[in-house]
Amino acid sequence: MARFSLFIACLLLPLTVSAGLRSAAFYYGPDIPWNELAAFDLPVVEAAQSDAPPTHLVGEFYAYVSLGEVLPSRDYASGIKPAWIVGENRDWQSRVLDLTNEDLRGYLLEHVIAPLWAQGYRKFFFDTLDSYRLVEGTSGDLEAQREGLQTLINAIAEAFPGARFILNRGFELLPAVHEHVDAVAAESLYQRWLPAEKRYQAVPEDDRQWLLDRFEEVRERYSLPTIAIDYAPPGDRAGARALAERIKARGVIPWVSNPALDMLGVGQIEVMPRRVLAVHGEPKGSRWEQSELVRFALMPMQFLGLVPDIRDVGDPMPGGTLTGRYAGIVTWINEPDRVNSRFRKWLAGQVADGVPVAILGQMPFDPEDPVSKPFGLQAQPVPRTLPRVVKQHPAMAFEAPLPALLEIAAPLTPDAGESWLQLAVGDQQYTSVAVTPWGGYALDPFVVRSALPTISSEETTDRWMVQPLTFLRAALKLPEMPVPDVTTENGRRLFFAHMDGDGFPNLAEVEGYRGQAAGEVLLQEILKRYRVPTTLSVVEGEVAKTGLYPKRAEELEDIAQRMFELPHVEAATHTYSHPFYWYEASQKPGAILGSEGPLRLNIPGYELTLQRELAGSADYMKKRLLPPGKDVEMVLWSGDTMPTEEALEVARKNGLLNMNGSDTLITESAPSWTLIKGIGLPKGDEYQVYAPNQNENVYTGEWRGPFYGFQRVIETFQLTGEPIRFKPINVYYHTYIASKNASLTSLRRVFDWVLSQPVHAVFASEYVRKVLDFNRMVVARDGDGWLIQGGGELRTLRVPAGVALPDLARSAGIAGYQEGGPGPYVHMSGETAHWRSGDAGKGTGLWSANARLTAFERNGNTLRFSLRGYMPLSFTLMQAPGCVLRQDERVIQPARRDGRLYQYRSDQRELNELRLQCRQ
Repeated sequence: MARFSLFIACLLLPLTVSAGLRSAAFYYGPDIPWNELAAFDLPVVEAAQSDAPPTHLVGEFYAYVSLGEVLPSRDYASGIKPAWIVGENRDWQSRVLDLTNEDLRGYLLEHVIAPLWAQGYRKFFFDTLDSYRLVEGTSGDLEAQREGLQTLINAIAEAFPGARFILNRGFELLPAVHEHVDAVAAESLYQRWLPAEKRYQAVPEDDRQWLLDRFEEVRERYSLPTIAIDYAPPGDRAGARALAERIKARGVIPWVSNPALDMLGVGQIEVMPRRVLAVHGEPKGSRWEQSELVRFALMPMQFLGLVPDIRDVGDPMPGGTLTGRYAGIVTWINEPDRVNSRFRKWLAGQVADGVPVAILGQMPFDPEDPVSKPFGLQAQPVPRTLPRVVKQHPAMAFEAPLPALLEIAAPLTPDAGESWLQLAVGDQQYTSVAVTPWGGYALDPFVVRSALPTISSEETTDRWMVQPLTFLRAALKLPEMPVPDVTTENGRRLFFAHMDGDGFPNLAEVEGYRGQAAGEVLLQEILKRYRVPTTLSVVEGEVAKTGLYPKRAEELEDIAQRMFELPHVEAATHTYSHPFYWYEASQKPGAILGSEGPLRLNIPGYELTLQRELAGSADYMKKRLLPPGKDVEMVLWSGDTMPTEEALEVARKNGLLNMNGSDTLITESAPSWTLIKGIGLPKGDEYQVYAPNQNENVYTGEWRGPFYGFQRVIETFQLTGEPIRFKPINVYYHTYIASKNASLTSLRRVFDWVLSQPVHAVFASEYVRKVLDFNRMVVARDGDGWLIQGGGELRTLRVPAGVALPDLARSAGIAGYQEGGPGPYVHMSGETAHWRSGDAGKGTGLWSANARLTAFERNGNTLRFSLRGYMPLSFTLMQAPGCVLRQDERVIQPARRDGRLYQYRSDQRELNELRLQCRQ
């Protein structure tokens, strides 16, 4: 296996529950999918693909090391002396090493193992352990080589205490080295790859039996697990699963992948790919954040549980084989002329590998181009008269009727698949929307069309012509699987409030506060009345002596200090000079005016730097505004809320979470899903978390009126909560909302409505961490259930139709579930869950809670758990009659009962060591 120059990671995780076997994965490709590979117990990494493992996974990977051969491309190959080479492996153009040479062994220790150890690797996968057999020699020569290998492996163990190894074959070495070994692997138990002939071949029965005998010896004599690495075409996922099952049946850990091992294959568990490659093609000069792909397709992709990797059509595409690593590819191209031949060829290659492709907007290729042959599309003559509809899928005309004057932007038909919108002119037929064997397409103008005016301006509202969730699910061939969900925890809809600090010094027109700062009104009338988790920010340039109002700084800082002393208030910065246009302001640090107006506040003598805007303003707050023990948790983006990747990086490196941006504005008068936006946006290596809802500025006509308009956000909350829960409840406002009677009243009405709902209150920073956890969460098929691995921040899984609820008695890491409503939702109790299907109707567990589980343990018929929240506790348990809930020796009586659901209430915000005991 050292023959490949690329050998990538598989990560260590808890043992799988289903079959008693541990899981292993091997990945030889670029763009290491760290989080996906983290679902496996036995990981092997080609360390050359990365400087080091992610910090939270240091020490969990087996670094690939070739002991018997060296490729000339290896960075240490130049130091290999000719005298240390005894032969050549011509199949892979590598050099066979003389392991009897003490100097060579010392060189490998110093120049291969030691650098890996310094990077944080503590485990190693040793390959090419039988390469010395390629060189002619006497039996004594072979024995000397074997002893040299044993000496080297034991020397590594001695020089690096605690090091652990996986061997590729090397069966004859085990008597001398087994105490340092975690597993033994070998290739080709059932199906092999013949590189010279470029074809797959069934392994002959004699070869298979020989390997099975060796595996059995390893397990019986040394109690070590064995791993078989078999090969199958990337597009034959079903065949790979069948091979894996055959290997499992032999008591061997399977890994079935392509010959290059540069895809995520099928093993003891199968990771369900959640990443989706999303490709836009905007006109040059356009802001890609405002592309149709981001504005419209981002939300449906993320709601379906996908994690978009967004790229311009002219950018380099991911290397390696995408199968198993990406759920599919979505393109939304507005400028087909920008699509180059390299991308077309690459896209066709992905289709050949079985990666689903969903095409929106315009075709990224000409159907008559030979390179597009895998798509099976036939160009048709351009119609000379208006066509008629002859077939229409129920998912079409989703939010508005099809246009009276039908257009055909791309006259074509597919060779195979299901037509979702078929048009005809005479005897000639055209298919503008279809689901095909390779994916599907929905072409303009049958994707999104403009319709009614929005609540905030003369602008038009766009409407979905095709139901996006239904179409993307079908086109991407998405499996039914649990979906990580950021809207809910423990069955309750999440709620948080956050405030942008704009207008803090504004003079109030509110009765009883005339002439006082809006910040003071907000403190007295909102923060002291509604003691719910609230994230507040200030603009340093509005409240500090170095800002615009130095004579009022003492007054304004005093108000801010009293706000931040409140225990239910979390601190955030809204920057120093409040950039209005982040890209242009960053490009013109000394300018005040830009192409669209002011770039930032005109603070005398200041030239913009990202460090001063973010870290500097946070430092000011810590020194001047915050009480001891409280820190600045995050930055709330200002202005157009489109920070650059550099700004996001500065925030992250200074320990600041980030949020704001996007425009979720769906209302009764504009009830379109196009106005429900995504949860966040990747920008290079950084990530911007979007605010779930919008603030009063857009509900009040850009603060021109009506000033009571913010109460319409309740419509937004309702439309994003039922029947599908797209968003948590986020009360988002500016300080200046407290400056007018009507706007202040609207904010009170919003809070009163929210607090009448069954919500789970959190801080904005906690929501942001859930979104970030959404991006790293892994869902893997594990026998009759699922393995879910995350960071512990996001603990809710939405259960689509077709997925059985967990059997709580057989599952681990699952506290309960809630059926009905917009869910069902499954509640994880920590960062890892092993979900077993079975009888879900009799389990004892948590149905809902307005607080977070801080501890949970299931032991037979007894549950032990603790809850902590920000409001008086309310929780419901699924239990049978006769169960008793206690804290210490005190019995806690239910407040009400509905069948097997028992609701409990407490004036406390934290209850520890609760114990629910049930009869046998």
